[in-house]
Amino acid sequence: MMLISSEKLLIIYDDRETTKGDVCSLVGQRRFGDITFKRRLLVDHFRAALPAWASEGLVHLRSVDDIPALRSRIETSGEDTAACVIASRAGFMDFEHLTQLIERLPYAEEDFTDHLYKPLLVFLRSAHSLVEQWPKFAAAPIHTWEQAWQGKQRVHSVEPLDLGKIRAFLSFTCGSTATRHFNEIKIDSYYYTKRSSDKRKMLAEYSFYGLVPESMRPWLIQPFEYKDEGECASYKMLRYYLADASLQWVHGSFERDTFATFIERLLFFISERPKQTCSKEQSAAIARDLFVKKLEARVGQLLAMPEGQRLNQLATSVSPELDIKVQLKRYLALYKKHEKGFAFDHLAVGHGDPCFSNILYDQGRYLLKLIDPKGVVVEQDLWTHPLYDLCKISHSVLGDYDFINNGLYSVRFSDTNDLVLDFTHTNHAALKSLFLQRIKTYRYDSHIMRLGEASLFLSMLPLHIDYPNKVIAFMLKARQILDEVEREKHN
Repeated sequence: MMLISSEKLLIIYDDRETTKGDVCSLVGQRRFGDITFKRRLLVDHFRAALPAWASEGLVHLRSVDDIPALRSRIETSGEDTAACVIASRAGFMDFEHLTQLIERLPYAEEDFTDHLYKPLLVFLRSAHSLVEQWPKFAAAPIHTWEQAWQGKQRVHSVEPLDLGKIRAFLSFTCGSTATRHFNEIKIDSYYYTKRSSDKRKMLAEYSFYGLVPESMRPWLIQPFEYKDEGECASYKMLRYYLADASLQWVHGSFERDTFATFIERLLFFISERPKQTCSKEQSAAIARDLFVKKLEARVGQLLAMPEGQRLNQLATSVSPELDIKVQLKRYLALYKKHEKGFAFDHLAVGHGDPCFSNILYDQGRYLLKLIDPKGVVVEQDLWTHPLYDLCKISHSVLGDYDFINNGLYSVRFSDTNDLVLDFTHTNHAALKSLFLQRIKTYRYDSHIMRLGEASLFLSMLPLHIDYPNKVIAFMLKARQILDEVEREKHN
């Protein structure tokens, strides 16, 4: 039998504090609850972890303006009302453990904390005891107090990380990008273990490091212990406590100088990749495989899916231009017009997927590591079109791929009833301009690069069919890029 009724339990999510120091350098200055992690804000992860009965008692403190309402709620409640105060900087490696803790709170008979000093979690059997310390609580979150919580029990089932400390923050967020359904990532203090039912993909990723020329290996993380486990295969990598560039990009942590250094190193890697001489005809044929034939196959794959057909019909009903068949026709016409721009006199060793979520980067130490290559099984498959990796980088910088992938966008109707894709950028426009300047320095044609980027967005549609809103966003972004290529080529 419950000792505390669900109506008399307050869950106080104290989100008054903003990031500072090294953590701020990664995600910008913001409340911890507003940090995006695995496509959702941390506060939304917290809400989702609460049992349904506990949601009514949730109080989200965002500023001092929220303090009076909380005090009034406590003072007008009965003496048998309890409160659990949890700092927003508390990182739960497994939110299921938080759910289990909340489920047990109605049975708690004594106060408890997670630490003797500066606890991130405090349970008070009587919420009114918090009012007795109200001047201190109103002035600062509990985890900043200097007092020792003597006489309180210690909870060991949940040991939250302090996300205000850089080591804990990196432990929590490393590998934060959500994996595809056929992948499984296991992380401990020393290793990543990646496992998948796509055994050929696992072998290709594992083999890549040993097959690439030696000069590329310092930019990569070496895999080891490949295992064929029957229905699955796996391999390990050493764990690096580095934030990926996607996390830093979407949170607006790059300034002009830090982004210039980052992008220069990334473009240096692209430029210095080993090259192999080829005819322009051979290069053009490989480009058609990557930027045309793959796209045509993916569009066919999308339209063969009932859900793909439904989404395409939905988009077309609002704007006929969004029809995937219309966009494909438009893209192919532009590709034919500018096909000479894809003809190079060499091939390059390709990573295959250097989007920002696959780039680990330390702004302070200029340390850059690329992870999750597309991979190959035989050496001859290393060589690919020189523009492909650059287009992948561009769709993170110019194409806002990481914003879309993390759900940081909105789709609205314009005054003309067309669909419009919106993002909440900070200084990204200036950084995009810097990127384009550096592209010119390396003598790449940005229009050709962007055309290739449009094919990437359209090619990804069937791969993200489990996120319908994302598919619509990719369609809108592809249309926008095609508009820009046409407009800029006419100027």
